[in-house]
Amino acid sequence: MAIALILTMIFLIAIGLPVAFAMLLSATGFMALAGIGMPTLPVTLFSGSASFVILAVPLFILMGEIMSSTSIAARLIDLSRALVGWMSGGLAHVNVVSSMLMAEMSGSAVADAAMMGKLFVPQMERAGYPRAFSVSVTAASAIIGIIIPPSIAMVIFGAVSNTSIRDLFLAGLAPGIGLGIVFMITNRLFARRENHPRDAAFAVAALLAALRRALVPLLIPVVVIGGLIGGIVTPTEAAAIGVIASLLYGFVLRELSLATLWRLLVSTSHQSASILIIVAASAILGQVLANEQVPQRLAAHLGDTTESAWLLLLYINLLLLVAGMFLQATAAIIVVVPVLMPVVLSFGIDPVHFGILTCVNLAIGQQTPPVATVLMTVCGITRTPIKETFPYMVWYLAAMFVVLAVVTYLPLMV
Repeated sequence: MAIALILTMIFLIAIGLPVAFAMLLSATGFMALAGIGMPTLPVTLFSGSASFVILAVPLFILMGEIMSSTSIAARLIDLSRALVGWMSGGLAHVNVVSSMLMAEMSGSAVADAAMMGKLFVPQMERAGYPRAFSVSVTAASAIIGIIIPPSIAMVIFGAVSNTSIRDLFLAGLAPGIGLGIVFMITNRLFARRENHPRDAAFAVAALLAALRRALVPLLIPVVVIGGLIGGIVTPTEAAAIGVIASLLYGFVLRELSLATLWRLLVSTSHQSASILIIVAASAILGQVLANEQVPQRLAAHLGDTTESAWLLLLYINLLLLVAGMFLQATAAIIVVVPVLMPVVLSFGIDPVHFGILTCVNLAIGQQTPPVATVLMTVCGITRTPIKETFPYMVWYLAAMFVVLAVVTYLPLMV
């Protein structure tokens, strides 16, 4: 029955039904067949999303929306340009470093991809970079948004697996920085092959001026993440502090108006609803899978197949990569993690290690067809056929797999 449930859900998603409704329809249908009381359905839906931790998701989205609508993004890009623009292939490096800094604001790879695609691809084209290359580096670097904290994907993972979000945020720093480094190495290789230009000469005065202008924007995520890592605030409280700080920044500098704030609140509500409806529907799916003892049966099957944690991690990587190819990161976490968590614990794997592993895998999935959410976002904004990016994108994917291998088998990195 569990296999039929999963196949039905996959079929509904394949024919174009939104993930939340595919989960809900397939799960409720099998609840009726299994004789599970349907009157519990509304209660399960409500309890699935009525979590104080989940409240951090719309708050982090709102924080990113506010910061993207003020001069914060421009100031961080100016700082990135002063830091790395002097290198060969300067704008490509500025793109990556800007994504690393903006990752501290939005927590969403798709949001970063949309903003960076509008900002960087036209600039890079005017500077002589091929459009396909500009799209590829923009899409690749955007995935850092779900690795470097605050990360919405990590908040969802922590909520569904009862793992410390504080520990996940702390563990995401090294892999996020690692991705930035391998992307910059890849940029350098393309710069040598295609003779990409430098953006500007290095100047200490320009760097100090950019750092001074970016000081307050940099302090906001430092306070938010620092308070969380220091155990002073919860993830939801940290997100609320970030919203208040970004609001003060916008209104004090007169970069926000009430009309703009209303537009941002509407946008935040739309994005939050699309995530929270999946969270709510997952509660129904989880109830059916629990009744069918799917996690326990999967754990027993894998236990019979292998006793090696290393081999298990390979299986998990393959499963998550496939899931990421067809599902958005949030949906994949909600569907896959509750099933795999008992298996992971039975093999003595650290849940935080598993969480970072999950996020890196799903970040890669957002670059790979048929869904390729992040890559499609940048291609759509720039009107670039996705097939034109493949000669470049394959090398950035190779760089991502290097980091994935390190995260998988050297857990000290997390």
